[in-house]
Amino acid sequence: MKIGITSVKINSLKFCLLFMLLAGSSRVYAQDIAPRNYSLNSTSDFRQYESDVLKCINWLAEHPRTFNPEERRKAEDFLVKWIYGSPYVNIIIEPYIMKLSSKNADLLLSFMFGYAQYQLEHLGDKNLVPANIAGIAHLVKDYQLNLNNLEKDPLIEKVVILEKEGKLTDWLLPQLEQKKLN
Repeated sequence: MKIGITSVKINSLKFCLLFMLLAGSSRVYAQDIAPRNYSLNSTSDFRQYESDVLKCINWLAEHPRTFNPEERRKAEDFLVKWIYGSPYVNIIIEPYIMKLSSKNADLLLSFMFGYAQYQLEHLGDKNLVPANIAGIAHLVKDYQLNLNNLEKDPLIEKVVILEKEGKLTDWLLPQLEQKKLN
């Protein structure tokens, strides 16, 4: 008789764990990352959504592209609209970033999101170097997280090595200087 009761308790425990797992995973999928019905007409609208912008950027950085693609698209759409219309976040796309994202065009968005995140977290900082470094770091993280679904890119691989060696800023400075020369 005890064996039957223990067996029932174990089966009940397994059922409860399975239920919690399934309920937890459905919450992840049901969760809205990007806000719904947002309005981006005034500076106060943009300020109102800053925490949502950061939440979306962080969520995209932590999840592979294959995870919940519909929610990813909504988050990316929201971020692009917010960044494009923001009166106080300005992203400068240098020629080097176009080269870095030429084989995998979606990496340009990753760069923009990292750049925007830096600007939001450092309002008023006009130094292009740390903003570009933040954008590159976001691009590299996305590249590494999604390597199975992206085209391998020797230029990004070079940037990964430079970042690991602490030489990324040395590589970046001449890229930014080219703009001043033109």
